[in-house]
Amino acid sequence: MDIRREAEDLARYYSELVRRLSQNGVRDVEDLLALHERLARALDAISRQEIGWAAEQVQTMVESLVRMDANLQALRRLKGDLERMPGEWARGGTAA
Repeated sequence: MDIRREAEDLARYYSELVRRLSQNGVRDVEDLLALHERLARALDAISRQEIGWAAEQVQTMVESLVRMDANLQALRRLKGDLERMPGEWARGGTAA
């Protein structure tokens, strides 16, 4: 075993690692670990149940908006059909 060569390889790897981290906005390994700790604390502040509840609320709202869109499109078609009808219906009167 060549300990010196292994140490040099490890030093080169560490330099490459720091270079790649810095390309992504992280100064060094310590900075990366500090960011990891901050992220873990931030995620601990939000429960899975809260995220699940919010996701359900969003899904319910999306479904409501899709139904509303379908209703508005049907209303638009109905209005167009009525505007193309001759006679009293088109003028807002009653058919006799």
